Amino acid sequence: MPLNLKIRSHKTIAIIFIASLLINVLAIESTYSQQSCPKVQTSIQIIDETQIINKTGRKIFGTSVDTLQESYFKNYVTTLSKHVSAKIDEISQCHGDLKSSPEVKLFFVNRPLVKYPRRITFTTAPIVVPFNLEGTQSNGTRHLDSPWVKLTFGRSPRLVVRAVFLWNERQFLFDQALMSGIRASPTNPLLPIDEPIFKQFIEDYTDSVLLVPSPEAESVGLASISKRLPPEIFWLFRNAWQSTRGPFSGMVAGALNSAVTQGGIGYIDLTKTLVDQFFTSETTEIRYESVLDLKDIFTLDRYRVNNLLR
Repeated sequence: MPLNLKIRSHKTIAIIFIASLLINVLAIESTYSQQSCPKVQTSIQIIDETQIINKTGRKIFGTSVDTLQESYFKNYVTTLSKHVSAKIDEISQCHGDLKSSPEVKLFFVNRPLVKYPRRITFTTAPIVVPFNLEGTQSNGTRHLDSPWVKLTFGRSPRLVVRAVFLWNERQFLFDQALMSGIRASPTNPLLPIDEPIFKQFIEDYTDSVLLVPSPEAESVGLASISKRLPPEIFWLFRNAWQSTRGPFSGMVAGALNSAVTQGGIGYIDLTKTLVDQFFTSETTEIRYESVLDLKDIFTLDRYRVNNLLR
């Protein structure tokens, strides 16, 4: 074999040998890196306050992500749990100060507008009481408090995250009322309304607004009932189809479903914005009480519902 061919052959072999060494080294480093990174342990708990159960005493909506039925609430749970997990992964990627696995606990509360009594009395399922939000707080160094999400974050001696996400239909309606110009502030937690009380609201509105003999009487009735009804309920009733051709309760149910359909994504986006702000901020305590407080960090039109009749 000519000398130049031998030299070329030896060079080729050397290049192949060096390349294989580099591949092995990179593979070893990658494996070591993956093994040395703390694994994020995420616990997801579903708290369903709807009181809806089947004949076996099981919750209709499920108590875990896998058992949730397809719904706006399930989309809310899956979207936000993935979003938070991605944020935690960014923080915990092989940081040298993380000596143990991060611990993440996420609570998702399904809180309906109306609390219906349990239809089945022989079941052993426990009676649902409103979830204790304060019970999830820890001795974290940072805290976010808002009607939509409550978050605590600490990283000594290990990274610990606690978050409570509230899918609250009444809060959703209250936000819409505020964005429509109604002036109000919640004096009590926005918990589900007992069915008998909600029926009284519907009857009062029907008698005061829908069954009056003239437009003038309707205006007087609206002014009067707006002071008796909670602002979020008044907004819902006022935006429902105004007719006496059928039960007004059915029109209210349709309006609520339309509101959630149109504004559900905005509700999720608002919550994601709060999560993002919390993880990028170094402020120890972040607090929001009203959707109007978010104008500087979130475009309210993305959440606003303008027409329930379409």
